[in-house]
Amino acid sequence: MTFYLLALSIICVFPYCKISIMRQPLWHYLMALSVVSGYFQGYVNLYALLSTGLYVVLYYCVLNAKWAIIRAILSTVFIISSLALALHWVPGFNNLPIVIDERITSDAIAFTLYANFDKAMAGLFLCAYFYSNKKALKADSNKAGPLNVKQPIFIIIATVLASLTAALTLGLVSFNPKVPNFWLAFIAINLLFTCVAEEALFRGLLQTKLSQIITSTRPALLAPIMTAAVFALAHFAGGFNYVLVSFIAGLGYGYIFYKTQRLEWAIMCHWLVNVCHFFWFTYPMLSKI
Repeated sequence: MTFYLLALSIICVFPYCKISIMRQPLWHYLMALSVVSGYFQGYVNLYALLSTGLYVVLYYCVLNAKWAIIRAILSTVFIISSLALALHWVPGFNNLPIVIDERITSDAIAFTLYANFDKAMAGLFLCAYFYSNKKALKADSNKAGPLNVKQPIFIIIATVLASLTAALTLGLVSFNPKVPNFWLAFIAINLLFTCVAEEALFRGLLQTKLSQIITSTRPALLAPIMTAAVFALAHFAGGFNYVLVSFIAGLGYGYIFYKTQRLEWAIMCHWLVNVCHFFWFTYPMLSKI
């Protein structure tokens, strides 16, 4: 129940869900219920409960800060706190294991999958921060060209093909179609708990801030390139080739966000790359790597 409530709160944080109860967005109630449920089910202990409370207070302080310098300081602390949650640096969260050290195919390294309460909560509040920040929504809107559905779909297809072809060429994966028995849990967790958090952080916050700093039209493309580089470095544990493939994928995520100014498209692009990788190729990578 805990993770279903948390997943629903993430879905409801997007602007398409405008349901409110007593002038408060529905996601507020769902998030609170997920925390309470998590506490009673043992996924959140007292220390994590206190950390969550402080994190929520910090979020509202950032939104309501009047002075620019105070807002800048609080925003920095909020982003660092979100990163700490996403990287599981905050103790007290007992995340739900789905798969532990399982080889999906005989040639793959062992794979572990958790439903991460801490990372999902960070993604939830990072999205809420992005959508609550009017400047973030308007950033670079004058630079983005006219949008139609065909354009982001084309970018998604190009990103999937480029990143997976690069992974295949570099020997990170092999063509290996499969449908593991935990496929449904994977696609749900990867979308709502992984891709939402990572895209809200890298594209919603980092790329938006860089775009606000880089004002002229041509250098504006530096923002998605720089964000892709940071995103790639975050995957350094997989080795140089994995960093390179992550950079290629990150360029696609950044470019679709640059062209559409919609975080949803970046999340969808990221998720479809992961899903195609999961079902059609060695996952997460070949054991010889």
